[in-house]
Amino acid sequence: MGAKFDVVVVGGRVAGASLAIHLTRRGLSVAIFDRAELPGDTMSTHVIYPNTIARLERLDALDRIMAHRPPPLYTSWYHQNRMFVAPHTPEEGRDWALCIRRSTLDRHLQEIASESGAKVFDNAPVKGLLGAGTDDDPVRGVVAEIDGNDVSIEAALVVGADGVSSTVAGLVGAKRERVMPTKSMLYYAYWVDVDGRNTQDFFFEPPWICAHFPADDGHHVVTMNGPVEMRRSIQDLEAFYLDRIRSIPQLWGRLSKARKVSDVRGTPRLEGFYRRQAGPGWLLSGDAAHFKHPASAQGIGDALHAAEALAPMIADDTFRESYPIWREEVSRDLYAFCEFLADLPTDEGMSQTMDVLIQDPAAARAVVDIWSRSIRPWDALRMVPPMLRAAGPSPEAVLEKYTGRTPAFAQSSSAA
Repeated sequence: MGAKFDVVVVGGRVAGASLAIHLTRRGLSVAIFDRAELPGDTMSTHVIYPNTIARLERLDALDRIMAHRPPPLYTSWYHQNRMFVAPHTPEEGRDWALCIRRSTLDRHLQEIASESGAKVFDNAPVKGLLGAGTDDDPVRGVVAEIDGNDVSIEAALVVGADGVSSTVAGLVGAKRERVMPTKSMLYYAYWVDVDGRNTQDFFFEPPWICAHFPADDGHHVVTMNGPVEMRRSIQDLEAFYLDRIRSIPQLWGRLSKARKVSDVRGTPRLEGFYRRQAGPGWLLSGDAAHFKHPASAQGIGDALHAAEALAPMIADDTFRESYPIWREEVSRDLYAFCEFLADLPTDEGMSQTMDVLIQDPAAARAVVDIWSRSIRPWDALRMVPPMLRAAGPSPEAVLEKYTGRTPAFAQSSSAA
């Protein structure tokens, strides 16, 4: 097989499939390669917010997803028998979130990409690049294994949309930079026959946070987030997870007649990072380019946002200059906020925070709007003094400790 495309996308899930849709709609020829058999599940955050729901609608994916009946969700926090519920500021008429399993979301995006004209190759790992990715030897395609044979596929641009352990990033030498450590780990499982409601519920039992997210097709995601240093001492993860969930009466009561239909999955490796995002003949998107702690629930939203922004940059060949600068501008404040999210809560801090959020509905909405990106994090935090004290006085004060390495945007080809 020999072929030539305008763009080869490595990675066929949300980041790669959504970018392929935008590119084919602009008339570019696109091939998608993924090492896995598609569609399928993958470890992920699951919740998306009004801004991301609007992007799915623009991709013509929302109706297909809503056919799986994910309930609209407001946000609720529980601590010491107190709680608040808050909607988001509406975007295109929606003030709620959705929880969608990746087996559902990725499948429909892959279908739309194929219907739009993209060629999709699954079980086809990329094993090398054509070209070194330098100015003297730009990337001009990939070597992929197709039906057991190594095949060279030419392309004007190769996009690595293949996650935190990106093959493309490794091949072009794009290392992790500005790494933000985490104090917390995250695990989850899927359940069915759960007593559901129209809220995504966070149960704060410091230093643990457990959560319940009603999802699509009658499934529910139940998570456990706690001290990362405990992971090595947990011998039986399944038993530990169930014990942790049982320790929260408000949550366990919903699960008393439910069935857990998956293994517990997750990771203690949740460090945030940036990578150099673009070079001669290549770029990175989604988690391959930039990763935030999953407590921010931004992975799916970031991937769809980047696809929408990148398509015109690729079409007019300005991505090497424009994309790294765009990435820095849209990510920096929330990346700083992730240092706070990656820390562990305390009873005192939560009690003081709940005092404010219960009494001030405007502050509660502002805080949940951080996740939907309709307010800058520190603009919301200034309305909740206990959160501001814990997070730091400004994003600049937080990010200062991560500037020892060259910022990712300064390593674009134009800066070089």
